[in-house]
Amino acid sequence: MKKIKAYISETRLWVFLAVVLMIIIAVVVIFKKAENAEETPYEKNRKTVAVLEKADISETENALKDLEGQDEQSGSRKEVRDTVELKRAFQNAVILGDSFSESIVEYGFLDTDVVLYKRGLSVGQADDLVDTAVLLRPTAVFFVFGTNDMEICEGDSQKFIEAYRRQIARLKAGLPDAAVYINSILPATKEAVKETPSYAYCGQFNEALQAMCQEDGYTYVDCSFLIEGKDGIYEPDGIHVIKSYYPAWLSYLADTAGL
Repeated sequence: MKKIKAYISETRLWVFLAVVLMIIIAVVVIFKKAENAEETPYEKNRKTVAVLEKADISETENALKDLEGQDEQSGSRKEVRDTVELKRAFQNAVILGDSFSESIVEYGFLDTDVVLYKRGLSVGQADDLVDTAVLLRPTAVFFVFGTNDMEICEGDSQKFIEAYRRQIARLKAGLPDAAVYINSILPATKEAVKETPSYAYCGQFNEALQAMCQEDGYTYVDCSFLIEGKDGIYEPDGIHVIKSYYPAWLSYLADTAGL
């Protein structure tokens, strides 16, 4: 009798364990179906990336851009650098200019050991700046003149170029191996031209600068694209530009010079 009771108890135990196992299996199956039916965006992206790793490289790059919500931009210019990157890039360079260059320092993008400037200065009056640049021994020198020269030279682009060549010659006498970059003159607004008609010579002066660079072997840096189609880029005077222009401009200068 005792053996029969023991057998029955053991049988009940196995039945109980079997029922528990069946319940566990049923729960696992239910969760698996729910997981497959309601797959999270993260899991979908993870699986997409796993598949892309086995795909063609060019296709992978495009798909990853779509996955991250990025637009494809073929042939676009390099990204704008931050202040730390700009200071690192220009550590062996010098920028010479007028109040337009002054804003680089005022906004904190570069320091006075890199940017040499004077308000209202024309290139013909830049002797002291050039002498200081020679003492600093940079490997690259950027000239940023022209806005004041259009009025001082009374629209005479040839006079402007003669003054420019004289300053570059003085620089090269002290720094024969320095690379020279000539920045284009940004046009003034229509309102500013009405107030100061000499600003209308901007196109003529830029053409003269470009011709000088081609003849003498310097690099002409045309920055006009940085303001095209951008409303509100100018300060109220219609000559100077707002702060956001400068990091884009400096990044473009650095890219052009390979800094």
